[in-house]
Amino acid sequence: MKSALAISGFVIVSSLLPCASRSSDRPTNYEVVSSHIDSLVNVVTGILRKDSITSLDYRSARREIDEFVHQRVSEGLLGKGIKLLSDSASTASMRVTVPLMEVSYSAPVSSHVFGSSDVIRSIHSEYSVEIVLKDQVAFSKSLRYSYVDTISESEITELESGSYSFLRGKFENSGILDDILQPILFVAAAGVIVYLFFTLRGS
Repeated sequence: MKSALAISGFVIVSSLLPCASRSSDRPTNYEVVSSHIDSLVNVVTGILRKDSITSLDYRSARREIDEFVHQRVSEGLLGKGIKLLSDSASTASMRVTVPLMEVSYSAPVSSHVFGSSDVIRSIHSEYSVEIVLKDQVAFSKSLRYSYVDTISESEITELESGSYSFLRGKFENSGILDDILQPILFVAAAGVIVYLFFTLRGS
């Protein structure tokens, strides 16, 4: 009888614990945005190669977010053999602006009595690209990328590691039901554990 109660108590407690997840298996916000920029570089490189362009005058705005994208795009283009010029010596020029780059976390979609709740992480970025070849616009388009997954709130700090403020997310307001339901579940679970403890002790 005692062993049966002990096992049932273990099952109840175990079922309340969230499934362990390794944040190292998930890309950081920086890595997600970097993959977006890699996709952007692939698009731009395809256009340049189509027009046999091997050098480029690449300019951008001076905001922190623009300089971040400029650095990542420059590295990508150089890695693909495209020379970057600091003046107008090239017959081709490119400008990239960043209308959107945002990270957000939803209200909890799954609450756990022990441990952090799960939220949906959404990362969106948009880049307006204009390539001019011999004073003619060869390409002008906005490219938008998105990434969505479910993470634990406890992972957020690690996934936001880095010094870029624009890669830190905003939280949606949780609903009244979430605010009420989670404390009730916690109290109920604690009550079951206390009951089992004294029942086993008295057996």
